[in-house]
Amino acid sequence: MRWSERPPELPLQPLSALAARATGRLDLPDVADPGVQVIVPGAVREAVLLHLQDSSAEQGGLLLGEVFVDDDAMSVDTTRAVMLTNSVPALDFASSAISLRMESGVWERARLARTPQELIVGWYHSHPGLGAFFSTTDRRTQAAFFPHPYSVGWVIDPLNDAEAFFLGRASTAPATVRGGGQPLP
Repeated sequence: MRWSERPPELPLQPLSALAARATGRLDLPDVADPGVQVIVPGAVREAVLLHLQDSSAEQGGLLLGEVFVDDDAMSVDTTRAVMLTNSVPALDFASSAISLRMESGVWERARLARTPQELIVGWYHSHPGLGAFFSTTDRRTQAAFFPHPYSVGWVIDPLNDAEAFFLGRASTAPATVRGGGQPLP
């Protein structure tokens, strides 16, 4: 066997392909908008919220999605939009009202669920009754497992109807979050 230092080829798509797929159901990013846009279709939002709604303990899972980059430089470093396409709930986990540990099986389930155009683009979890923020532990998790410019961290407080999104190793806020034709908070 030979070792190769070549990074894996990712199914990145040009931003123009996202615009071409617009059907009026989503408020898609304008190519002139700076920063990374996160697009959350209604079906993905509903599936995640349904998973998180009935527990006073933290729960979570992984997010699948498609990554769109600048047409000129098909590189992950030019990520312009991430469209969430599916969620994979963690079925094996340990949690309390203030912590969550997802077991490794969720990664295999996400790998099997993804299509050729999708990547595991991030994770989601709940903070029931605590608000929507990234804790120090959440930031460490994001940096360790989701360090790419397209990596999404989504935290939801289902009891207070609050949510927040974070991107990449530094857990920065996306330029905008859009879903169902509307910008989201």
